[in-house]
Amino acid sequence: MKKKHLYLPGIILSVALCLMAQGCKTKSNLMKGLYSDYRSDAAFFRAVGIGEDKDMQVAKSKATHRAKLEIARNASSVCQQIVLDYLNQTGNGQDINLKEQFISVSVESVSASLVNVNVEDVTYKQEKDGRYTAYALVKVATGNVIDTFAGHSQEKMEFNKEVFKQASDRAINMINDKP
Repeated sequence: MKKKHLYLPGIILSVALCLMAQGCKTKSNLMKGLYSDYRSDAAFFRAVGIGEDKDMQVAKSKATHRAKLEIARNASSVCQQIVLDYLNQTGNGQDINLKEQFISVSVESVSASLVNVNVEDVTYKQEKDGRYTAYALVKVATGNVIDTFAGHSQEKMEFNKEVFKQASDRAINMINDKP
């Protein structure tokens, strides 16, 4: 008899997690539908963040923070593409130390360029339970991120600026090619 009771909390937890995941998925899909045209391109890294709280300003802060995290992820991914392309173009694809140096500099650069993030708009929806849902539209200039990355790289190591520029251009063009 006791064994049946041991499984009950696990089952309840599993069901609750599934329901929560469905709720998050629904809001995420709603957000993607409302802001599907708000995406990164060659000019800007863009993201939409969602935040929920009983306090409107806290919801805004959460949404802005989540959008900044998404921009940081996207910018880091582009910087890593630049690093890999650059290393392959210069024949240093197997140089682990150089790769790690570049990646370290890219992380610093993305962090530094997030200071210049522009919060374009924040919209609020008050839920039935009194909580607020905030949607923050945030962007940062792609050139700002890439220029910061190039500048920090130049300060910390020697590299071929022309090959770096070509790798940067290819990575930025890939952003435009994404649907």
